[in-house]
Amino acid sequence: MPDLSTLRQCSFLASAAYAVVFLVAAGGRRAPWMRWWALSSASYCVVLLGYASLGEPMPVWAAAPLNGLLSLSTAFILAGVRSLDRRAPFARWMWAVVAATAIVPAAAIVLPGEGAMLAGRLLLALGLAVGMLAFGWPLAFSHASDGSRAMRQTAGMALLCYIPCYALGAVGEVVSARAVPYLALVPMLADQVLLSIANLSLLAIPGMRSERQLQEIALCDPLTGVWNRAALAANEAVLRVPGRVVLLIDIDHFKAINDHHGHGVGDGVLVAIARALQRGAAGDFVCRLGGDEFLVVTTADDAAAVAERLRERASRPVADLPPWSVSVGLARIEPGDATMADAMQRADRAMYRAKDAGRGRIAA
Repeated sequence: MPDLSTLRQCSFLASAAYAVVFLVAAGGRRAPWMRWWALSSASYCVVLLGYASLGEPMPVWAAAPLNGLLSLSTAFILAGVRSLDRRAPFARWMWAVVAATAIVPAAAIVLPGEGAMLAGRLLLALGLAVGMLAFGWPLAFSHASDGSRAMRQTAGMALLCYIPCYALGAVGEVVSARAVPYLALVPMLADQVLLSIANLSLLAIPGMRSERQLQEIALCDPLTGVWNRAALAANEAVLRVPGRVVLLIDIDHFKAINDHHGHGVGDGVLVAIARALQRGAAGDFVCRLGGDEFLVVTTADDAAAVAERLRERASRPVADLPPWSVSVGLARIEPGDATMADAMQRADRAMYRAKDAGRGRIAA
């Protein structure tokens, strides 16, 4: 079995390497979260050097500040994630946790007799567990919707996995003094695996977030911000549910608006209609098919009422823009529809019936 000194050296070298990787990845000022993560790895290196200099058994009064620094190195991980999310890196509660992990174990030295040493060492292990829990929990149970949720949770779970390791150390303090040197190896053995899992997960978070952003850009209409045809194709399997209703929305006399007022004004009309549809669709799928055509897939029971509400909202006048109206065609998705195009064709025919009937109305 490897000795404690060797394991600490391995963790030191790995942490130093990760600190360099994070600094290189930071790229100057473009990625401040990488600097927080580099600071986390670097401060952990300082902690390991401090533990090595104290020897075994470590005096509580000297180990307590190092515990606080270890807790701070973990807080830097969460600070980096908060920075990535454009939040203040540190919250007040984070400083409070770091301070508690350093101060509370040191306070045990005022206890009388040999119990002071035992209480201090138990509080050291408890403080480490509390720090890992406080800073690992927000990551392990992250609800991020930017594509990086899995990697955040992986990094957080790696931090939480240290807690049972510290708990074993505390058990050894109480049960048997002979067991302490062996149980002290457990956190460092786990460190060889958990350290890499946490840091590699952190490295993956920005990349996965950027990938999700690129996907959303590719699936969004650049002018109006609603989904585009590519998004419709990508989500067809989810959207093509029998019973749902397709609403095809077309701007009446849109060419005349462009001819008389210019394409800039026409773009303004498209943006105004897209915003009105998004606000009125209540979470339904809204898509710009191209030109002056929009599509909404609704799950509402009264699709006709939804269509009339959207027609009215999408036709409301907007300051500095000419008046306009829209025609809406409805078609229910049938069990026999092989693709969304089947329902869209029926909605298209209904929409032209609305135009033939005088425009500015709905038809099913």
